[in-house]
Amino acid sequence: GIERTVPVTLLDLDGTWYVQATYGADGWARNLRAAGEAIVIHPGGRRSPVRATELPVDDAAAILRRVLEPFRSPRLLRRLLGPNMRPPVGLLRRYRIRIDDTPEDYLTEAGRHPLFELQPTPSNQPAAKG
Repeated sequence: GIERTVPVTLLDLDGTWYVQATYGADGWARNLRAAGEAIVIHPGGRRSPVRATELPVDDAAAILRRVLEPFRSPRLLRRLLGPNMRPPVGLLRRYRIRIDDTPEDYLTEAGRHPLFELQPTPSNQPAAKG
């Protein structure tokens, strides 16, 4: 395949990196799922090869809830975004807001926008697939 660069918002939670497929399971998320590996390019150009594992929906929902539950939930923002649109979890965390309220909301969101855990791999060997 053709190597592509896609800007994403990483979520660093207790030293573990996550990336959420903001536009759903198509596009780069489908490619990441198939490849199982990627290279994260940090500001300044440092490159980190990673192995990507898509989390089961229940696990992803629990992480989203854990990260965002402490923050306020502006009703106006939820109305503006509607039932299907959500900014990436990393961005919501940065601005200390949440959209969803119930466990079911988080489960629905995790089903629409997959969450991948990114695990660093040694840079001198190809990332493991699987």
